[in-house]
Amino acid sequence: MKKVFIQNGLCFFLGIILVTTGCTQPVADKNGSSGNAASTQPALSGRLFFHTYSCYNCNDSKLYQFDFSTKLLRCISGDWAIANPMNAHVSPDGRAIVFMGVTAGSGWDIFYWRIGTDLTPRNLTATYGTARDEDPKFSFAGNKIVFKQNGVMKEMDTLGIITRSFAIAQQEASMPYYTKGDSLLLFSGNEPIGSTADISLLRLNTGTVIPLSANPGLEEYYPVTCDDSSFYFTRWYSADNHNDQIYLGYIDGRPARRFAFNEVYQNYSDACPVNNQFLIISSTTTGGRGGYDLYLVDRVEGKRWSLDLYMYGINSPMNELGAVYTPY
Repeated sequence: MKKVFIQNGLCFFLGIILVTTGCTQPVADKNGSSGNAASTQPALSGRLFFHTYSCYNCNDSKLYQFDFSTKLLRCISGDWAIANPMNAHVSPDGRAIVFMGVTAGSGWDIFYWRIGTDLTPRNLTATYGTARDEDPKFSFAGNKIVFKQNGVMKEMDTLGIITRSFAIAQQEASMPYYTKGDSLLLFSGNEPIGSTADISLLRLNTGTVIPLSANPGLEEYYPVTCDDSSFYFTRWYSADNHNDQIYLGYIDGRPARRFAFNEVYQNYSDACPVNNQFLIISSTTTGGRGGYDLYLVDRVEGKRWSLDLYMYGINSPMNELGAVYTPY
């Protein structure tokens, strides 16, 4: 999550359908961008969720859904009475998402929505008043949601009942993500006040916190589980070069590995696993439509493809961020 619209109706672009409801998306030109790709983009199925905004503090975020099989792009948040929805996460069965958004008189809350329904998303944290509820993630079993409430990581069931709080000896613990059979939590926590953030691991059975990537003077955040032994995260290139880069970290604490698709003087962030070879990421690389655009990248060969190659208009003059993919 980097802290940095066609009118309502049905539109057709060369046989590809774009549906918007209650929100708008800038029209991209009709030439897809392939970045440094040397071949046709890989075939994908499944669905992608992401948010788009003009800037983090502009409070104009919208949530979108794209179906790779039907080529349908849809703004799903247009009719919701929820401001600034962002950072969606899909349930393991692909049937629901959780996300954070703002409601009048309450502030940031966590919402649950059954994908494809006309039902209004359910506010899971409404009973906690003006608490700042953010960064929701489903467990791999699908029966729990971890999130951050006023800087403290907490766990709740899918009805919104908080079952556990995780006391961490840090000013704030953000962006929790389950791993290894839901027995561990990855998170980004503060170094000493006024400094940068590190990636750590919390063992849920003991409460033990283990630093995984704690480089002084480097911002390290947005951990996403890859498998039982590794994870993706975003890190500054260096203390002097604050361009974000995507790394592969290891649960056993081995040194992290920077991926070849990164460019030293461009930002790469918000890793979204597709399979063992591909990620969808957000980047400011040259040739894009706006600030941050969405790309498919090959973590093995280092190639990248703009998502505009799958449908013109996914990327826009806005910032496309926080992608999450489900094969269902």
